[in-house]
Amino acid sequence: MPNNPSLTIVHLPSSLNIGGAERFIIDLCQQQSDDGLTTKIMSFGNPDDALIDECNRVNIETLTVSKFKPFALFQILSYILSCDVIHIHSPYVLKYLVPVLPILSRKKIIYTRHGSALLNEQHWVKIHRQCMKYIDHMTFVSDEGKAIFSNIHGWSKINKTVIDNAIKLPQFDKAPQPKGKLRLGSVGRMIDLKNQISLLQAVNLLTMEEQQRLIINFFGDGPRQGELESFVADNLATMDIVFHGMVQDRRDIYGKIDVLVVTSETEGLSLAIIEAMASGSAIFASNVGGNPKLVKDGINGWLFEYNDIRHLAQIISDSLNQAQVITDFSAKAKQQIEEQFSLQNCAQKYQLIYLE
Repeated sequence: MPNNPSLTIVHLPSSLNIGGAERFIIDLCQQQSDDGLTTKIMSFGNPDDALIDECNRVNIETLTVSKFKPFALFQILSYILSCDVIHIHSPYVLKYLVPVLPILSRKKIIYTRHGSALLNEQHWVKIHRQCMKYIDHMTFVSDEGKAIFSNIHGWSKINKTVIDNAIKLPQFDKAPQPKGKLRLGSVGRMIDLKNQISLLQAVNLLTMEEQQRLIINFFGDGPRQGELESFVADNLATMDIVFHGMVQDRRDIYGKIDVLVVTSETEGLSLAIIEAMASGSAIFASNVGGNPKLVKDGINGWLFEYNDIRHLAQIISDSLNQAQVITDFSAKAKQQIEEQFSLQNCAQKYQLIYLE
């Protein structure tokens, strides 16, 4: 790896709430620090965001910007100008940087899109048009995300690279699987895009005997949580379904999951899937975005079309009678992450871009 200890990178997420992109940024900072770089985070969220404590625990210098206060632009500039590389991780951050980008034009500016959202509303098109000439390189976590962005915003003169997400996951042992039970898990914000209701709708199609052989753990919160809890109360009240809320320690999440179920309408390269695979979980996922790159149907999990609750129900039903298949899926999932999604390799790719 190119060695340049004097290089200072500031990473700019929209917040430090619990999410795949935010966890990835923290992991990347740790790896870059191990590689001899100086890393910082400037968040545009709130001082009490859930992952602030995690940043403090791993000694990452972190600043939360008071973006709605009059001195916010001065605060942004005074923090960023001491850095060599500005690594933007959200279009929402780009929006707040518009007034100061001309002042930062001599810095190396990287813009990473972690999702595949269209961003085709007029205000987003305008913001990206204003910012384009100041961005040195753009990265994406999936080919789909790159194609969508290029079709809408162009940026044909900007270098674009797809870099797979990766993780730095502590080693841990799963809690013993309850005899005769299969533990399904859902990890992520409870919003329309994630479509967690379809998991419950699929389970509702199963027989009572099949339902009693399942444990379902939901990790996360959001505006759709009430809808999910109401569905459980009205239709699945006799099942073992737990809403854990926001959980920070990934060992407490993936130690309770045999199969991660991802029902999203769209995904980039899902960090939740990568984390689950690394922890030795099989995956049932919607066939969208970067999911097929991670989930090899019939090898480390199963794919289903978005919102196809009948197919998902059939997959869950089949898995209840194929314990060895789930065990094999889990082992192959973990092996795939170890071989293909090394955080060190990911950090190397970013550093090469920083040094262009």
